[in-house]
Amino acid sequence: MAALRRLFGGLSTRLYWRTFALIALLVWLSISAWFQAFRMLQRTDQVRYTAREIVTVVDLSRLALRHATDGQAALLADLARDHDITLSPRLPDDRWQRPRPGSFSQRLQREVLRDTSEPLVFADAVDGAAGLWIGFHAAGRPYWLRVKRARVASSLEQTWVVGGVLATLLAMIGAAVIAGFINRPLGDLGQAIARVRGGDFSQQLDEDSGAAELREVNRGFNRMAQALHELEQDRALMLAGISHDIRTPLARLRLEAELSVPDPQAREDIVSDIEQADAIISKFMEYASTALPARDRVDLADLMAKIAADYAKHGDIDIRLPRNETAPVLGDTLELQRVLVNVIENARRYARTPGTQRSELDVDFARRGQEMLLSLRDHGPGVPPEQIPLLTRPFFRGDQARTAGLGSGLGLSIANKAIARMGGRLTLSNAGGGGLLLRIWLPRDPLDALPPPVL
Repeated sequence: MAALRRLFGGLSTRLYWRTFALIALLVWLSISAWFQAFRMLQRTDQVRYTAREIVTVVDLSRLALRHATDGQAALLADLARDHDITLSPRLPDDRWQRPRPGSFSQRLQREVLRDTSEPLVFADAVDGAAGLWIGFHAAGRPYWLRVKRARVASSLEQTWVVGGVLATLLAMIGAAVIAGFINRPLGDLGQAIARVRGGDFSQQLDEDSGAAELREVNRGFNRMAQALHELEQDRALMLAGISHDIRTPLARLRLEAELSVPDPQAREDIVSDIEQADAIISKFMEYASTALPARDRVDLADLMAKIAADYAKHGDIDIRLPRNETAPVLGDTLELQRVLVNVIENARRYARTPGTQRSELDVDFARRGQEMLLSLRDHGPGVPPEQIPLLTRPFFRGDQARTAGLGSGLGLSIANKAIARMGGRLTLSNAGGGGLLLRIWLPRDPLDALPPPVL
């Protein structure tokens, strides 16, 4: 088991690849064991068959040499041309090489000697000429019989190796198909779950095909998605009703305060409180929204410039933007505007530069692969490091320096949720030299990577 863990330790953790690797390993081990067993059997049978053929060839050669005294030269030429058998006299000064231990020639020699009482000599080469050489006597004279290995000892090892490789390749393809067949329904289920998590309840899995267990899982998922959809509709209707029922008396209170409160300062304070309550309700509704954002082409730099121009009228925040910058992304213009406004409002209220009553916000854009990075850095007092992961939680408020206002604690939560629903991500960290650094990654517009047209 430890060996298997080490073997698969570097593989992806995806179930498809694990299933494929396990099936492929099992098939490969089975083919290897089968190949080795058949190879051993084939070697034994091949040696026996070749030994009988060698004995027959030697006996026939001996008879031919004994009886074809007149046409011996023609006989030898015919044997060499038609049967790849060469007969030549064996001379005392011939240099010959004995078969290597454990080789096919040595095994063949042992098998041949079992079938004949005549002492035969086997060699792998004579005078530098390789082949299967058998020394025998005919008519009282010694001869060499040379047979090409392809003639009597055609080893099938190369054929088996090629066959084994092809069988393994086919097994790998089959393993990939089987793994895909097993894991495809799980992949569909994972995609459907991701859509439901993003607020899309329209995904329906197939309940009529596949294994009975998968059909049951798909049926249960579809019922769950339908129940969640109905629950979400009820929640949205309830929130809309609460918003309407609360805002109606707030509107009457404001009207009555403006008409009946004689003190201008008190009237202004009451109206401010009512407006703040109305803004908090709007934040709740915005955070609770589950509508899927659009994915249109948006120039983030242009949108940021328009928002900065609006905030320039307040005079209490200085937003510094790079010049002549474009940042095309895929997103929802309205959602992005809400995100940027929430972030700027957060910096405007809680990130005043020490010693001043103004806030400063530095904006930068950068392309990072298939994403666009928007960086917003304020020059306020920053946030304790242990509180940074909590800033995007609903209703969380940081230290007193950053929470002196009367907000709802939902601004960064709304921004983080909206960015995630558009396929991006948001991170927070303290900037070097003070202040909070907020980074937003969004998918780049694919057309942004294309070269400009040639005019």
